[in-house]
Amino acid sequence: MARQAWLTTSWDDGHPLDMRLAELLDRYKLAATFYIPRNAPTGVMPESQVRELSQSFEIGGHTLDHRFLPTIPDTQADLQISGCKKWIEDTTGKLCPMFCPPAGKYSADHLAMIKKSGFHGMRSVELLSTSIPVTVDGLAQMPTTLQAFPHRRLAYFKNTIKRRRISNLWRYVLLGGPSGWEKLAEKLLQNVIDRGGVFHLWGHSWELEQANQWQALERVLKMMGQFTSPARVVTNGQLCEAA
Repeated sequence: MARQAWLTTSWDDGHPLDMRLAELLDRYKLAATFYIPRNAPTGVMPESQVRELSQSFEIGGHTLDHRFLPTIPDTQADLQISGCKKWIEDTTGKLCPMFCPPAGKYSADHLAMIKKSGFHGMRSVELLSTSIPVTVDGLAQMPTTLQAFPHRRLAYFKNTIKRRRISNLWRYVLLGGPSGWEKLAEKLLQNVIDRGGVFHLWGHSWELEQANQWQALERVLKMMGQFTSPARVVTNGQLCEAA
């Protein structure tokens, strides 16, 4: 018997186009965690929209000012991590259990700060994974399956080698190594439905706009929506709690 299949999505940076994402997710009955900083170079939605989004979706921390943690002193990193949790909870009136470091850049010291700040889980940018989150020293660490972006094959190889996830690379090879992210989504999703595990789609709404990927995204979300049963549809936080 196949293991439980899980479907989750997450979206970074809090751009105003996230509201368009929310409409699509709602249309196909999918859950999401939106990782939103207070400020970002690409622009962020006003707090009123953050509150509106939080009524239907989970809001996660993404530092206060979209800072790449390894590039700033530890004292600033600690403030960026703890401060974003307080800002989100003050803004939404809801708990903020999840954190995602901008660009997926962090160190072991930052993991300790994330845990100390009260986050339950941390989402990385490890690609091609279908694994459930793994809890290390009290912090659930969550990989991703696929980014909604037209990466070249080389990007997947670099991602897996950098993170020493040879099993992810081997999965990609066994699935035929398609270069198009839409086709890869279809194969990875079917693999999860057949064998169990997690299909975790993530991306940026501003990047979808720049790369003209909205139609491809809707086709993938529609495909995911066809598997909301027997798969379980969850936010990132719900998956970390279940795992």
